[in-house]
Amino acid sequence: MASYTLDTDIQSSTLYLDSTNCVSRSPTYRYTLASPIRCPTAARMLVSIIGMTLPNVIANITENNNKLSFQILTSTGVSVLIYTITFPVGIYSAWTFRDYINGQTVAPANAVQCIYDEKNFRFSFVSTNRFQVFNNANRPTTCGAIIGAGKTSNNEYDYPIVYSSTPAYTVYMPSTVNFIPTPYVFLKINNFNLSNINSIGVINNTFVRIPVNCNYGEIINYRPAEVNKFLVNRSSINSIDLSLEDYLNNPLAIGSSVELQVIMKFEYINIPEAPRYDLGTIAHFFKENPIKESEDTDGDGLGDV
Repeated sequence: MASYTLDTDIQSSTLYLDSTNCVSRSPTYRYTLASPIRCPTAARMLVSIIGMTLPNVIANITENNNKLSFQILTSTGVSVLIYTITFPVGIYSAWTFRDYINGQTVAPANAVQCIYDEKNFRFSFVSTNRFQVFNNANRPTTCGAIIGAGKTSNNEYDYPIVYSSTPAYTVYMPSTVNFIPTPYVFLKINNFNLSNINSIGVINNTFVRIPVNCNYGEIINYRPAEVNKFLVNRSSINSIDLSLEDYLNNPLAIGSSVELQVIMKFEYINIPEAPRYDLGTIAHFFKENPIKESEDTDGDGLGDV
């Protein structure tokens, strides 16, 4: 394992980033530093995040999961039409999600009604027609996690979800609803060329994963007890590009006006070079320390250890 020593003779730097001072945002918070951070000669730079604050105004319905499609069928199961309800981006509870569906007044969007079972935390859908929850490229259903759709063995949401005959024309969701927008936030630094790997083996620029441990409208206040320090191969830093993503690596749905504060620490280390030997030195070493052949008492041809 490689070792290094922190250069205590060189003062570390702490950088306070406030989005009110960034030069651009949405989805990337870009900062241009008036005084570049420079790594001393013959040293390497360690960077860590020691603090972050962000209002928890994360939307749980975004452009990535705001579509719900139904297919209306004849009494013999022939498709009559397919329609899609598109939810405005925002914060929903199970009740407001249900009410938006039931508030559709124009046909065919009013063909199916939604029922929320508060005891079992599940949705069901009812209609006077045969129908099913539908999904394809032209008429997608992207809110499978929200409504409690089941999954296939490939971990994909299983459509269509067909009606039950008892009572007639009712579709029961197999899983509980999930209106949690994201359990954690990925903070990325896009111009440091990190090589972190996520759970599916994708290399990205994730710097830290921050748990969302407060209610909507409160402040996410991240102050880690132990910090991760990353070796950054840069001699100087003139700008920093920060971005926030949800647990599915989609841009965090917080809007462009939300303010972000980040505290970064820069430390400097000395990494000693490995000793170098010329061929004469190596030959002299082996002359003075000859390698002895080991006896092979067990007959395996490998010698004895």
